[in-house]
Amino acid sequence: MGRRTIAQITWGVVIAALLMAGQSAAANAAGVAERECEPGLPDRAVCGTLTVSEGRSNPESRFLDLPYVVIPAETQPATGTPIVTLAGGPGETTTSTAEALAADPRIGGSRDIVVLAQRGSSESSAPFSCPAATSAYIDTFTTDDPPSSEMAEVGLAMQACLTAFAEAGGDTSAYTRGDYSADLVDLRASLGYPTWTLYGDSWSTKIMQLTAQRDNAGVDAIVLDGFSPLDRDVKGDAYFALADTLNAISARSNGEYPDLNGDLTAAAEVFSDDPAHGLLVNPITGKQRYYSLTGSDVVTIVQQALYDPATASAVPYLLSRLADGEKDAINPFIPAALDQLTSGDLSLFWLNACRDEQPYWSADPTVAPEEGSESTDPVPLPVLSYFTAADQLCGAIGLPPSSGELRAPTPVSQPTLIFRSDSDPLYAGPGAEAGRAVFANNQMVVVQANGRAGAASDACALDVLAGWLASPGSPVSTDSCADAAEAFPVLPADAVHPTSRFSSVVTAVEQRNWFELTIPLIFAAFAALWFVGWVIGVLVQAIRREPFGLMLASGIAPVTGLAFLGTLWLTVTAGQAAFPGFTLVGVPTLTPWLGLALLGVGFFGLIPVWRLGGRGSAALAASATLVWLATIVWFVWIVVLPS
Repeated sequence: MGRRTIAQITWGVVIAALLMAGQSAAANAAGVAERECEPGLPDRAVCGTLTVSEGRSNPESRFLDLPYVVIPAETQPATGTPIVTLAGGPGETTTSTAEALAADPRIGGSRDIVVLAQRGSSESSAPFSCPAATSAYIDTFTTDDPPSSEMAEVGLAMQACLTAFAEAGGDTSAYTRGDYSADLVDLRASLGYPTWTLYGDSWSTKIMQLTAQRDNAGVDAIVLDGFSPLDRDVKGDAYFALADTLNAISARSNGEYPDLNGDLTAAAEVFSDDPAHGLLVNPITGKQRYYSLTGSDVVTIVQQALYDPATASAVPYLLSRLADGEKDAINPFIPAALDQLTSGDLSLFWLNACRDEQPYWSADPTVAPEEGSESTDPVPLPVLSYFTAADQLCGAIGLPPSSGELRAPTPVSQPTLIFRSDSDPLYAGPGAEAGRAVFANNQMVVVQANGRAGAASDACALDVLAGWLASPGSPVSTDSCADAAEAFPVLPADAVHPTSRFSSVVTAVEQRNWFELTIPLIFAAFAALWFVGWVIGVLVQAIRREPFGLMLASGIAPVTGLAFLGTLWLTVTAGQAAFPGFTLVGVPTLTPWLGLALLGVGFFGLIPVWRLGGRGSAALAASATLVWLATIVWFVWIVVLPS
């Protein structure tokens, strides 16, 4: 860590200590202290804890310890202003954006990068977390009741958690965007930075916009990645964003998927008319449950899959199959969507939403009843169920809305760079366009991608960002990242052999679940050991100048067996490299037929082994026959048969 950074932090600690001594536990006291860094952070990282009052207007409020990380500039003393980041969703604890910025020499070479943990997150000294509410929400995927009536258990669990939080001294009114913003202002003052650059991501763009308004003198520039303006209807925007994302992907597919919104509508109708059933694992409890997916569940799963770059490219093909009534195709997407939904903390999201968002957002979408219908009531459409959960539980727990002032945009003079993805299914492009008007000096860059990875994870966006940060406010090419169809292609249907079962093999490999891989592992070990023994046998016979023609022919089986394994690995990894999430919908069309051909040649290659004679050869041939037959059956079931 450089001298300048050490001096700044030390000076901040001294100031904070003097303030605390002079004011004797005043509600707005704040200070910092260094702590040991977590493993995995850059070696030069310096970690600390910001101590703030939970409720700044309450003199009796308890204090919170919020961890922060400073990654000092590579070259000291730093010549650029620091950049501060905040995770992109309530309860998220990632430092990935800060690490990506620090790793880029054009950015982290001359600037300190700072990231602050959110109040209420698992890293804070007093986290607000309600696993029971999140688990109850996940369990709504196991019933086919209307979404609004499925959320009763979620509301009861949240009420219990809020009561327990208050009994432990917690102040549930102190988790609004205003409180998150005040924490950032306290951190800047405590670290002794006269100014810094704000970097907001997704949800935290609101926090950064509010911070720029409140701490105008302490902010020299602003970067908003996945911008959501302060005054937007978050729920309404999400439905528009989902439709816009599907339209954008349809346009990029060169006619392959001309109407993905129509496919999603058709898929939702299929599941609403006849819910799909199967098994899922609740990621909170780890318990296996039978799911019963309705149209709303499908819409929610699809939106989450579109948001995640690891699954987004496979969604168009998924929707085409679901629209055709092939409901089992959604099975591999369910665990990924549930993991995405719980990557932050849904209970903290709901607590924040009940104060800042839900009182101001629109009702669930509906359509007018069909002409001639006896009922005149609007007909509910499939919904994004985590918003419906907020509607139900916010009414149940009765938290008052936060001040409307926290939603009121005021002019911001600092130079601002806004990134908007054309495939962000949560924050709508028109909303970002409308919200940019309050920034007097702004530029917007549209990024084309699969999923919403963020500017720090996109090479083109990172180039634009680095150039702009070198001179904030300078003109940038706002359309340079808007035509990336070659970099982010849409998975064509004719490249896929549909098999949802193969995704379980990929998952087993990733999780090192060797039991589920018993047959291919036995085959691999058998073929490898046989190949080594065969090579030795051929060499021995050649050295002895004995005839080895039959011995040479007996190697057909182990050679083609290893070739089968290599082909399976190469074709699948190539498919995944070109289209992340490929194995969620199937395997490359070449894989099943080339695999069958190699296994078939290997099986017939057992004939020379039988002809070698002797008990050892007979035992080898018999064992090989059993192993080959088991592997052929496994391969046909997992890969060849469409599913």
